[in-house]
Amino acid sequence: MIPQCLCTQVAPCKKEYEESVIPCADQCQKYATAVGADYTKLRQCLVQQQPQIQSTMKCVEEKYANSCAKVPGNMVRKRYPETLKIAAMSEINSMLSKLGIANEVKGLLSTGKKLFSCMRKCLDSKAGNCAKKLGCGLDLPSDSTMVKNAKQCAVESGFDTPGIQQICQCASSAGVRGIAGICPKLQIV
Repeated sequence: MIPQCLCTQVAPCKKEYEESVIPCADQCQKYATAVGADYTKLRQCLVQQQPQIQSTMKCVEEKYANSCAKVPGNMVRKRYPETLKIAAMSEINSMLSKLGIANEVKGLLSTGKKLFSCMRKCLDSKAGNCAKKLGCGLDLPSDSTMVKNAKQCAVESGFDTPGIQQICQCASSAGVRGIAGICPKLQIV
């Protein structure tokens, strides 16, 4: 168990992370070029999705508005980013298997994991490792519940079946190899 973070401690840290997303995407671009993408075009795909990304983040934040403490004294379970990554990958793999396209995107998922790790390290570094330095945690549900809630927020924010297909087409047009035939098959299940 670790102390629960105070909301006043979390706010500046959260701002640091938010401001580092695009610079970190730029820093981790080698993973995009590894799958054939023209990074400038792929970045434009992300920039076009900024309103939906922000809406998803706001929705997730609202779900966990009470995860930080107003007053000191509470203790919470220590969490590990690695277990959340595993839960997220498990959900993605499950959806792809249901759609029968898991094997077609195996290589892409492998690169996606490397990109995720690069982004996480970069975000931590650019934010001055503030999350670690705080030495406290948030009162959050299980990893699988967090993934389900994030997925629900994403769908509500426009990352539904047509939205995901559109992003896929944009990525394909930006040069990402081997996804053109998959885009029409993508569904949120």
